[in-house]
Amino acid sequence: MTGLLDKVRASSEVSRRSFVKASAVASAALATGAMAGCSNKVEMADTGAVTGDENTSETDYGRNLTEGAWVSAACWHNCGGRCMNKVLVRDGVVIRQKSDDTHEDSADYPQQRGCVRGRSQRMQVFGADRLKYPMKRKNWSPEEPHGELRGKDEWERISWDEAFKYVGDQLKRAYDTYGPRSILAHSGSYVSYNAMRPLLALGGYVGITDTTSMGTYNLDTTKLGLPSKDGGAASSNDRYDMLNAETIVLQGCNPAWASAGSTCLSFLNAKAAGVSFVVIAPSYNATAQLLNARWIPLRAGTDTAFMIAVAYEMVKLDEERGDVVDWDFLNTYCVGFDAEHMPADATTNENFKDYILGAYDGTPKTAEWASEICGTPVEDIRWYAEAIGKQHKVMLLHSYSFARCHDSEDVPQMFMTLGAMGGHFGKSGHACGTAYYAQAGNGGPSLVAAGMANVPPIDNGVDDLVAGPILWKSVLEKKYPFVGNICAVTQPREERDLDIHVIFWEHSARLQTTPDLVRGIEAHRAVDFVFCNAQFLTTQAKYSDIVLPVTTEWERPGRFGQLSNRETLLIYSQVIEPLFEAKTDQEIGRGIAEACGLNPDEVYPLSEKQQFMNEILGATVAEGGEMVPLVTVTADDLASWECEGEPQEGKVPLAEFMERGSYQVERSAGDEHSFIAYADFVADPVANPLPSNSGKFEIYCQWKKDTLDSLGFSSNFKPYPSYHPAVEGWETRSDEYPYVVYNPHYYRRSHSVYDNVTWLREAWPNPVFISAQDAADKGIQTGDDVVVYNAYGKIVRTASVLQTLMPGMVGLPHGAWVDFDESEEYDLGGADNVLCGPTVSGMAVSGYNNYNCNFEKYTGEPLVPDCEQPQRIIEL
Repeated sequence: MTGLLDKVRASSEVSRRSFVKASAVASAALATGAMAGCSNKVEMADTGAVTGDENTSETDYGRNLTEGAWVSAACWHNCGGRCMNKVLVRDGVVIRQKSDDTHEDSADYPQQRGCVRGRSQRMQVFGADRLKYPMKRKNWSPEEPHGELRGKDEWERISWDEAFKYVGDQLKRAYDTYGPRSILAHSGSYVSYNAMRPLLALGGYVGITDTTSMGTYNLDTTKLGLPSKDGGAASSNDRYDMLNAETIVLQGCNPAWASAGSTCLSFLNAKAAGVSFVVIAPSYNATAQLLNARWIPLRAGTDTAFMIAVAYEMVKLDEERGDVVDWDFLNTYCVGFDAEHMPADATTNENFKDYILGAYDGTPKTAEWASEICGTPVEDIRWYAEAIGKQHKVMLLHSYSFARCHDSEDVPQMFMTLGAMGGHFGKSGHACGTAYYAQAGNGGPSLVAAGMANVPPIDNGVDDLVAGPILWKSVLEKKYPFVGNICAVTQPREERDLDIHVIFWEHSARLQTTPDLVRGIEAHRAVDFVFCNAQFLTTQAKYSDIVLPVTTEWERPGRFGQLSNRETLLIYSQVIEPLFEAKTDQEIGRGIAEACGLNPDEVYPLSEKQQFMNEILGATVAEGGEMVPLVTVTADDLASWECEGEPQEGKVPLAEFMERGSYQVERSAGDEHSFIAYADFVADPVANPLPSNSGKFEIYCQWKKDTLDSLGFSSNFKPYPSYHPAVEGWETRSDEYPYVVYNPHYYRRSHSVYDNVTWLREAWPNPVFISAQDAADKGIQTGDDVVVYNAYGKIVRTASVLQTLMPGMVGLPHGAWVDFDESEEYDLGGADNVLCGPTVSGMAVSGYNNYNCNFEKYTGEPLVPDCEQPQRIIEL
């Protein structure tokens, strides 16, 4: 698969500095080699000018930077943080970045600081590997597509008119010949939805149903009593209340890597106040080290067994002491824990308490029982059972990694059950909910929010949705099981035919981040036509026929940050003009619409600037218990923006809001915005019922079992949390594949984004993590190249041997760009989805963290360090 790459690399030994010299629009973009200019102290910069001298030192570049303008810029990638990002623009080039310095930093009014990834964003936007022009595969033509050459072929430059004609002709042919069910596409965000509008206007397309983030928390957990389908920011307490806890538990969490920036600040403040931390994970990760946490080791994919045993030990310990299980809470606010408190719709006589005591299978779910499965020492399980009892002020917080495993459908219900057993809902110092994204440690409804773009929707005329894990298998076999939208409304299984002829990807990373990547490449080579929008030669661009260069967020009219913490709303402006011939998704969509015979003005009735203005006009902020307009917009503002709308009074003038790049609600302890999750429900469960059928926490949930049974992927789930071995995982290992590979989010990347940024490649080399015991058994040391393999593929990475990783676990960081060798046998990039296959169970959500594998020393040519690999530069 690297025939093209070899040729590109041979002809592209161009330094980054040579590239920017040759590019008029990027002449100074890469003048420095470190992340300077990032001070967070509020002060005026010295006056003067940047010299731009080739030999200017980093120190010189750290001074005299006021010639130019600081602009609020997007940090838009899906790490979970999306923090403050400001850039210094001079002559159309970004020469510096910094983070939040809009106000002095304090505990009540913390700055929203970015991380190393966001601060390296100019290395991405101005990267030498940016795609400059529309291009097509050299050996592709409408008459002879030569799909077998996708990923191997060379590229040639074409004009936008040619590109639109090629795409338009191929789409019209497919829609006319095979109908809208022959088109495969997917939109995962508002921007990418805009890219899909021509396809929707033509009749629709086959979509994908999956969640690459929240796993089994997407099985409508409102039916369990949780406040929203993903557990929600409203499932845990406000950051001030963290200081009132005795212990904070982080299960499956590593925000120090996964969503850096200011995300860990609330945890650090709690630590400084004397709160102790517990981290439950396969390794003693960076967050555990940061917080000096007690580590409870747990094999990936075995969380349900661990939590069930903790529940058993809590019950047995309560029988001895009477102060561990909060029976009043269970009896008042829950159904299904024991036989005396069952929901009205129960169809069996079973309950959770009798299950863990072994009444149904003769196996009490003891610490010893679970230790064999999850590898957690018995003493740790028993210690934890006591530590989260009702006498302790405990916050149980999770991310979603433990729900991104095969057969993890019981995880949300079981985690909730432990919280209920300790009575850790609805009161100060106690919590049970999510610690995900920027809300980590700061739960509660948003205090400031953007408005809607108000683009009239176009309904998809096709209801087909293929489950992500079996997507490529389904395309190749031309059939699939339809179960509705597993992230919204499911329905009983229905077997359907599938005949895909055209694939379109907006600038996401669907091929890279979907399981069964090897078969995904095969599926891309099997269809008639593949095209995509892309900023770089990403995996799906590499396996396309036509690639359309799309702008980054720095080259668009501006938008709101998609997600930040509840107290802050980020807004960003256009930073630079589009580089080379790049166009926005909407501009590309308009060209495709016209090429397909559609009226672009009907497909896109609102300009991108008007959509942005609509969001500004609809932005609100909490005040006096209600949401009021945030932004003052005058008639002159609307005229200068050339937008329609009604002038309004808000809390901040538009120009000031745009210049600052954010609006942040200043907080203080005990203010009107304090939040205790579930407080209203606990105060009066009758007047404030939960969204479940019973109005309570459903430890027995008939809906869960009936729904999972109807999907037809497995029928071994109970209405209450129970344990069964996963279809792949620790208990299904074999002599051939005796280890389990899991995919930690890595500091170098945001999913697959930033993987091409050379600064980050140098700082974070992307090894494979192996336990010291397992490495010793195979004679492997840190620095050795190893091949990790299973039934689905083989990857090669350099080993990092750790004392802090559980034996039997292999940690392969998530998101590396695939890079197969010439034989197409070994992926030298270390892409995690090469080792993930079309394995489904339960609700058929993608499971990433419990695939069986093996590893050994690699005997091929030594790997070249990633930071020394030539970038994927296409010279046309």
